[in-house]
Amino acid sequence: MAFERWRGFIRAWRDYPLPDGTRVGERYKIESLLGQGSYGLTYRCWDVRDGALLAVKQSRPSKKAVGREMLHKESNILRSMDHPNIPACRDFLEYKGSSWLVADYIEGNTLEELIFDGGIVYGERECLATTLKLMELVAHVHSRGYVHLDLRIPNVILTGEEMYLIDFGLARRIGEEETVLGDRKPKTGEMPGRMPPVIASDLYDVGQLMLFMLYSGYQPEPGEAERNWRQELSLSPGMLQLLSRLLGGQEPYSDTALFVREAEALYKSLR
Repeated sequence: MAFERWRGFIRAWRDYPLPDGTRVGERYKIESLLGQGSYGLTYRCWDVRDGALLAVKQSRPSKKAVGREMLHKESNILRSMDHPNIPACRDFLEYKGSSWLVADYIEGNTLEELIFDGGIVYGERECLATTLKLMELVAHVHSRGYVHLDLRIPNVILTGEEMYLIDFGLARRIGEEETVLGDRKPKTGEMPGRMPPVIASDLYDVGQLMLFMLYSGYQPEPGEAERNWRQELSLSPGMLQLLSRLLGGQEPYSDTALFVREAEALYKSLR
């Protein structure tokens, strides 16, 4: 047990974020830490050559070759995208034992911040409008032959009327049989083990994301026992059917375009 605690301490020490002001590769100056994930640390940085504000992700030193390989895959996936609302890969470098991915920095608020900090309440129409914006980006990812596999509210940024999709660290090519992330738990639409990922995995995540939006207006009664979402949320029959199919009910969606058509039709019917 003592050895495990010591190993955990060493890992935490190796992964301790670099201080503000540090220069990466003599070019990217760290302004602040943006966040940490299982395989990387992301910083807000300035390009000292042209003053551009960038998001720079470092592979976790404790993950060694696995972390570096995952970041390299992410850089290749971003380079395969061609959408103004998906951050572009600007640079990729090795520096002091870590890999570093340099991408566009997106200024704005995540869906998570809007719901939990901003107090934004999404009704069915607002939820569908936001989801349809997101699906334009998801459809682009799918058209390029990939699934995102991490469509969560912290990875969707809104700034004004624009929406951006970020963090492609878990993304994989559709049908890819090998992955360095062998311990990832399968989602709906995937079989246990290293089975190829499918579009249904992203659609399941979209359903979960929609539930977060719809729960933004939910106020439980004091002392009320927890129930499932079908019982707690007062939803129209059309929304119930849409979510049930997304979340693995009868006749789950396996086609992005079909879901978009049905979501658009429901949105119009709710006017």
